[in-house]
Amino acid sequence: MSDLSNELHTQIQYSLIEKLSESERRYRELVDSLREIVFKCDRLGNLNFLNRAWTNTLGYGIADVIGSALGNFIDLDDRHLWEKTLEKLQTGVEVCQTFRFYHQTGVIVWLELSAQPQSETEFSGSLINISDVYEELRLRKYAEALLKQTNEQLEARVEQRNTELIQANHDLKVTLEKLKYTQAQLVQTEKMSSLRQLVAGIAHEINNPVNFIYANLTHASEYTDVLLQILQLYQQTYPVPSPHIQEAIITWDLDFIQKDLGKVLESMQVGSDRIREIVLLLRNFSRLDEADIKNVDIHAGINHTITLLRHCFQSESGNMVIQVIKNYGVIPQVKCYPAQMNQVFMNILNNAIYALKEVIANLSISQNPQSQSFVPTIWISTEIVDETWLTIRIKNNGLSIQESVISKIFDPFFTTKPVGKGTGLGLFISYQIVVEMHQGQLICNSKTSQETEFCIQIPI
Repeated sequence: MSDLSNELHTQIQYSLIEKLSESERRYRELVDSLREIVFKCDRLGNLNFLNRAWTNTLGYGIADVIGSALGNFIDLDDRHLWEKTLEKLQTGVEVCQTFRFYHQTGVIVWLELSAQPQSETEFSGSLINISDVYEELRLRKYAEALLKQTNEQLEARVEQRNTELIQANHDLKVTLEKLKYTQAQLVQTEKMSSLRQLVAGIAHEINNPVNFIYANLTHASEYTDVLLQILQLYQQTYPVPSPHIQEAIITWDLDFIQKDLGKVLESMQVGSDRIREIVLLLRNFSRLDEADIKNVDIHAGINHTITLLRHCFQSESGNMVIQVIKNYGVIPQVKCYPAQMNQVFMNILNNAIYALKEVIANLSISQNPQSQSFVPTIWISTEIVDETWLTIRIKNNGLSIQESVISKIFDPFFTTKPVGKGTGLGLFISYQIVVEMHQGQLICNSKTSQETEFCIQIPI
C-alpha cells in the first residue's frame, strides 16, 4: 500500500512539473512577443532575464549581456540618474525614468524605464522605445524656432508692406473705377453700334419692298378704276345678264366689292405711307449715313424718338394712355452728335415711361380712387439760356426718385429696376454723352412726391 502511494505521488509531481514547464514556455513566448523590453535584475542592477525585444531594440544578443550591469548600456551623461533610480528600487520604491541607451551600432536610443521591486533581492520592469517621440519633439522645436524666426522677419516687413498695400489698394480702386467706366462705355458703344447697324439694315430691307408697293399702288388704283368703268359699261349694255352670271354676282356680292375696293386701296396707301415714315424715322435715328458731328434739328430728333416709342405710351391694361406735352422754344440748329443725342432722348424717355407705368400699376392694384383723376404725362420743353446753352427739360409725374438714389443714378451698372428690366447703363451712357462728348450738363431733379425732371444742357 505504501509503494502504491509513493508511485501515485511521483506521477502527480511529474504531471505538475510538466504543466509548470508548459506554463513557463507559454509565458516566455508571450513575453518574447512584446514590443517593449522586459527585464529582470538582481539588487545590484545586473541583468538575469531579457526578452527578444532587447535584441530588436538595441542590437545586443541576450546571451552576451545576461549577468552584465544594466547601467553599462546607459549613456554616460545619464549614469547619475540611473544610480539614483537604482537606490530607489533598493528601498522598495517603483520608478519611471527616461534614459539614453547605447545601441550596438553606437546610436543613441531613448528608452522609458518602468520598474518595481519583486523581492529584496530582485526587481523587474520594462523599457519602451520613445526615440520617435523625442525625434518628433526635436523636429517640432526646430520647426517652432524656424517659425518664430520667420514670424519675426515677417513682422519686420509688415509695417513696410502695410503702407505699400494701402497705396496699392488705393491705386487698384482708381484703376477699377476706370475699368468699370471703360467697360460700360465699350459695352454700350458696341451695343448701340450693333443696334444702329441692325436698325439701318432693317430700314433698308423694308424700304425696297415698301417702295415697290407704294409705287404700284397708284397704278393699281388707276387699273381698278378702269376695270370698274368697263364693268359699268357691261351692265349698261347688257342689263339682263345670263343666269349663271347673275348667280355669280349675287354669290360674290359685286355691289359691295365695287364700293369697298376703293377703300381697300386707300387703306393700303395709308399703310404704305406709314411704313415709309417709320423707315425714314429709323434711318434718321440710326444716322449711319451722316457725319458723327453736324448741325441738326433737335426737335426733329425728339419727335423721331417719341414716334418710335409710341407703342409704349399705352398701359398694359390698355385703359390709360401716357400723354406727351411738348413746349418747344425757338432754337437754331445745334452742332452735336445726332445719333448719340437720340440715344440720350431714348434712355430718358424710357425711364419716364417705366416710372409712369409703375404708378399706373400701383393704382390699379390698390384700386385707389386717385386712379380716375391721375393723368400720366411727360412734358418736354426746349429753350435757349444766356444765348449760349440749349436747355432740354423732360419731366414726368411718375414715381419720384429718392435723394439717396439721385447721387448714384449716373453710376455704371446702377439700377433700381428688377432683374431683367434694366442694365444700369442707360443713364450712365447718357451722362457720358452729354457731359464728356458735348461738354454739357445732365441734372436730375426729383423733389416733389410725384415729379421727376431731367435737364439736359449743351453749348450752342
